[in-house]
Amino acid sequence: MKKQQQTIASLPRRFGAYLLDWYIGALFTSFPIAIVSQKIYGTMKNQNLLEYPHQLGLICGLLALLGAIIYYVIIPLVINKGQTIGKRICHIKIVKSDGKDVGLKELLLREVLGAIIIEGVLYSASTILHQVLQISLGISLVKPMMYVGFVITIVSAILCLVNKKEHLALHDYLARTKVVNFS
Repeated sequence: MKKQQQTIASLPRRFGAYLLDWYIGALFTSFPIAIVSQKIYGTMKNQNLLEYPHQLGLICGLLALLGAIIYYVIIPLVINKGQTIGKRICHIKIVKSDGKDVGLKELLLREVLGAIIIEGVLYSASTILHQVLQISLGISLVKPMMYVGFVITIVSAILCLVNKKEHLALHDYLARTKVVNFS
């Protein structure tokens, strides 16, 4: 796609894609945990890794994080250049700030470091990461990280609203990306 043909995706379109990705990404992330929960507890409802035996909680958490990376990084890198399933449905895509296609570096910075780790309150992968860290370190981290992530997410949303020209969120600034319309 040539730079001059790109138009910045609107906030409603980005929000629609976010909602779809939130749901579909949660399915990818929670699938390994649901399978183990079904085998151990007879129900897929127990998604709280802190209630699992220590090693099993870690393994399930790491598999869940792998599911998130497949959805948020591998699919947009390999299958739909710059697009998660939600972005594809909403006809938008992630590109570098210069308009070129994103690569692994940009997707890791944007999705893993920016959205999951730093902003981290609105993705199920973030909750899983917090639980894995708590299991690994033995320190209660879930609630404090949730509150910090919530504040950072609000700041990111405000940045998106204030930057009326490109609607850049914190994760876009971090990875030097933008979201554009794509048909």
